[in-house]
Amino acid sequence: MSNKAIKSYSLDELTHENCLICTNFATGSLLYLMKNFVLYMVAAMIMAGCSTTTRIQVTPLGQEPAEALEKYMYALPQSVLRVEVTYQEANSVPGPYWEYAEKYLGISQVIKQSSSHWNIQDVVLTQHTELDPQHIYSLNLLEGEYSGKFLDHYIEQGILVDGTAMIHEQMKGPALESDFKRDYLRYVDLGVYGNFEKRTETMYKTLVTDTSYVRVPVQRSIVEQKSPLRKAEEAADFVLELRNRRFEMLTGEYEVFPNGEAMAAAIEKLDQLEESYLTLFTGKTISRMGKRAYFIVPETGSSPSRYRLDMFSSQLGFVPAELMEGEPLEVQIEPLGTINALDGQVSGTPEEKGYDKLYYRLPDVVELKVNLGVDVLFSQRISIFQSGAVITSPIK
Repeated sequence: MSNKAIKSYSLDELTHENCLICTNFATGSLLYLMKNFVLYMVAAMIMAGCSTTTRIQVTPLGQEPAEALEKYMYALPQSVLRVEVTYQEANSVPGPYWEYAEKYLGISQVIKQSSSHWNIQDVVLTQHTELDPQHIYSLNLLEGEYSGKFLDHYIEQGILVDGTAMIHEQMKGPALESDFKRDYLRYVDLGVYGNFEKRTETMYKTLVTDTSYVRVPVQRSIVEQKSPLRKAEEAADFVLELRNRRFEMLTGEYEVFPNGEAMAAAIEKLDQLEESYLTLFTGKTISRMGKRAYFIVPETGSSPSRYRLDMFSSQLGFVPAELMEGEPLEVQIEPLGTINALDGQVSGTPEEKGYDKLYYRLPDVVELKVNLGVDVLFSQRISIFQSGAVITSPIK
């Protein structure tokens, strides 16, 4: 057996020893945990700092850097103008009996020769935006993370376009306007009487007797076409007859005459007949309305510009330029230069080493006029992107 002495502890001594051990253990554990927590926080801050670092470079499309992690395409908008011109074409033809209008009806103001007259009734200007093929950019993510949602605000405001928007602008051409029928200018009802008349002619036939020659009258009927003078006389008589019947109907001289709606319908029909037969003397004028639309893409820059739409003649309407007829129909654009001062702050092309910059364009206000020769048909102040300035905004 071992002779080692076995040390005994009292209850108070044992409790005091255990407390010292527990205290030392707790203190060491706490220091250990605090040390690890500090190291964890430092590592987390370093990792967070690394993860929030984002580097972006904007370049023209096709010049993207090779180290780009992700790419987002966007473009600057360009303004496209639509000029809609409403015109009126009036064609006049003389009546077949215009020479006899004053003789039979006492009318001197008549159409004596065929003519046409054109005039512009209205001008309407609208605009929409399209992708500018000269300003298509690539937003390149070089470092960090980026969702591309930063562009949504600019796209919603119309300052940028994403290139996927569909354009649907249309206008029917003049060939589809079928509201004008030139058949209305023909005269097919020239009178209520026949085109031929019969007349009796007396001829003499010579008979030979034993002692002399005897002339014997012979009657014969001849059917021939009526002369224009005779037709005009009959047409004028019919017009006067219509007027007389209408007068008798309105004054109640008929023993039996229509009442109410029947009376109105009868009077209206008599008026139509009279107007139709009067055109045989006064002539016809038929008018139609039409529209033409033109699309203009203004040039880039702040200089005044003019755009020829067409050549317009009051006698021939829209004519080719080589005919040297009429006056030019033009659009005149004069930028006011309110935004041009900003254009010097940045270049129109993204910098080679420019990072975290978004390039976009602010429109400028222009004074737009539509002129026919020296006459101003339309004037308006509008905003056009091509006349504005390219500036930058930080990408956040």
